[in-house]
Amino acid sequence: MSSNKITIKAVTVSKKFKDSCVKFDHLLAHYNSAKLTQIRQKLRNELKLYQEQSVLTIAFVGQYSSGKSTIISALTGRRDIQINSDITTQKTTTYSWNGIKLIDTPGLFTEWQDHDEITYAAIAKADLLVFCLTSMLFDSVTIENFKQLAYQKGYRWKMMLVVNKMSDEAGDDQQKIANYSQSLAEAIYPYSLDEFPICFIDAKDYCEGVDQKEDFFIEVSRFKTFIDKLNTFVERRGYLAKFDTPVRIALSC
Repeated sequence: MSSNKITIKAVTVSKKFKDSCVKFDHLLAHYNSAKLTQIRQKLRNELKLYQEQSVLTIAFVGQYSSGKSTIISALTGRRDIQINSDITTQKTTTYSWNGIKLIDTPGLFTEWQDHDEITYAAIAKADLLVFCLTSMLFDSVTIENFKQLAYQKGYRWKMMLVVNKMSDEAGDDQQKIANYSQSLAEAIYPYSLDEFPICFIDAKDYCEGVDQKEDFFIEVSRFKTFIDKLNTFVERRGYLAKFDTPVRIALSC
């Protein structure tokens, strides 16, 4: 399909969605109900906020120890982002990267329930998701959350999977990647791992390599491959995500 035809279809979808929102707004306004007035105002506010931001948003999500903040630090070159092994990210924080807004979220599955709520709210409003794991891969909790996001909520087409902290485990990288890929495929069976762009990296090694001008650390981090895949992911799926996100916002009101 040519890019011109895709653009025409996208414009058609966009117009239909806007027309539906206007009709729904009029329907809500027709009934004299405090509850419906509240829903109408929330819908207006949420969609206006999304439309005003205009730039594509990518939320980095996953368990608190997966190195989400380190990955964003590596991408943006910012070293003022607070990073350590404890639970440091307690609210969403946004950073700019190549005209894209990266959202650092609180880690999931901690004893702080409000962190999960903050992260799920960010997920609902993000255009694309990067689900982060460590070399320990899925456990019983993270796999269920991943399946919920990917399959129950239908986010799989706008999700990328990243295995970080590759240096935590000794061994040949290619063999580790083969082993990790097999374990991931088994964990999400009967679904297919091929649906997700996937990268195996060590963001800390990349940061150290850049800061200390050590080409070896930059190379073994495999982070440049991640940047290439992330750019391709944005190019291929970001355009469609700009239509999916406002629909989800409308449905959540």
